[in-house]
Amino acid sequence: MPTSLLNNLTSLSAQSSLAASSANLNRTVQRLSSGLRINSSGDDAAGLAIANKYRSDIAVLNQGIRNANDGQSTLQIIDGGLNTISNLLDRAATLASQSASDTFNGNRDTLQQEFSNVLSEITRQAQNIGLVQNGVNNKTLTTVIGGGSDAFALSGTNNGIQIDLSGAANRVDAVSLGLSNLNIASLGKVTASGGVDFRDTSKTLTAAETLTFKTLQSDGTFGTAFTVTIAAGATTTAALSTLNSDTNLKAAGITASVNAQTGALEFKGSSLFTVSSDTAASSVQTGISTAANDIQFSSNANNVSLQATASSSTRAQTFTFNVNGQTIDLTISNTSNQTAAQNAAALKTAINNNQKLRDAGIVAIDTNTTATDTIRIISAKSNFTYSIGTASGSGSGNLFGAATTSAQSATAATTTGSAGAKDALDSLKTAISNLGKVQGTVGSGQNRLAQAIDLATSQVTNFQAAESRIRDADVTAEASNLSRLSVLQQAGVAALAQANQASQAVLSLLR
Repeated sequence: MPTSLLNNLTSLSAQSSLAASSANLNRTVQRLSSGLRINSSGDDAAGLAIANKYRSDIAVLNQGIRNANDGQSTLQIIDGGLNTISNLLDRAATLASQSASDTFNGNRDTLQQEFSNVLSEITRQAQNIGLVQNGVNNKTLTTVIGGGSDAFALSGTNNGIQIDLSGAANRVDAVSLGLSNLNIASLGKVTASGGVDFRDTSKTLTAAETLTFKTLQSDGTFGTAFTVTIAAGATTTAALSTLNSDTNLKAAGITASVNAQTGALEFKGSSLFTVSSDTAASSVQTGISTAANDIQFSSNANNVSLQATASSSTRAQTFTFNVNGQTIDLTISNTSNQTAAQNAAALKTAINNNQKLRDAGIVAIDTNTTATDTIRIISAKSNFTYSIGTASGSGSGNLFGAATTSAQSATAATTTGSAGAKDALDSLKTAISNLGKVQGTVGSGQNRLAQAIDLATSQVTNFQAAESRIRDADVTAEASNLSRLSVLQQAGVAALAQANQASQAVLSLLR
């Protein structure tokens, strides 16, 4: 190799080696100081992409564990409220059972007062835990956990848990549990409106007044009417005594009392009954009088009146009842130019002969007036709606007015006393079953969230280990490299010094 004054090739070679050793040493020191094998994309681009995916999964899973813990807290709050409601249902069942006993001699009104308070508290508790209509928890509760193989959108994926508390089936207020309109009190009630203030014992009736009563029979029809007459000039005290001493009223379980707040006369009975006054007996449950000091009765909302019409030739018209979600059709036929009264009688017969309607406590009766073309449909225990179809057949006219597709409704009278208490027990049994289904949903949700937390925790550990294997520095290897590269760097510096001294030897040749 020729000797040159211009180019020191040995020094250049030493510089190159020293630069490489210094770069490797710097990389090793960076890895040891950061603890990471990959400190920049250039260290391992493919490995960095994989490690970043693991890091993202770990971040989602850690938040998912917190989400699941929050979800469990929410379900525990709901579960606590459900347990309280369950205890309240037990108390309601206890009160209903006490009232249902025919041997109970206490005041059922007192039982009803507590029973109503229990139902109100059930609704309040349901509102607090958000399981009422439009409640905060009356929906599908979605908890994002992460760790799934699909995209983070929950539809059709395995990244989260859905707990379905939506819809009416998951509401636990008194109405949604089917506990509205339950009455375990002593008696049903019909209240007078206007007329005499029975708190004033000096008041007298200006004229005799006859009251007509009918009671609902076990076959779903009303029995033979009986009357009680209060003599003209009778004081309110005497009128009350006459009513409560009447043999027929006693046998029917009907008593008269005075409303302490309004002074109105009230009739209470152990089963559904009707009462009308002869002063203006315009409807079954309403006797409205224009004469001062007469007894008057307010209309109850458990009945609807229906007026028939005459139609020519042969016509037929369909009635459709909806009772507790069940549809019941009745077709009334006009055989040959029947009168309005005949059509009314035909509908009355069809309703009272229909077993499904009778089972629902729906009956048809006369209106106690001379208007024989009008009947009244009364519900003893079930709310109902009805609609009227279009008349068909030869001739013209409808049997019962124009067809209507918008159903008219009637609210059932409340069954009371021991019978009402027995109905309440049946309703409470169903309510307890429905509440148990909601509790089952909540309980299974709690278990699912606990299991999800276990899986997510395990996944975090495994993802962390996978990321560590890619991203973390091997301290043992890097420490060994540090020693090796430190020696190489020192040797490179020494060799470079020697290479730089080599040019001095050329000068000795020129002396």
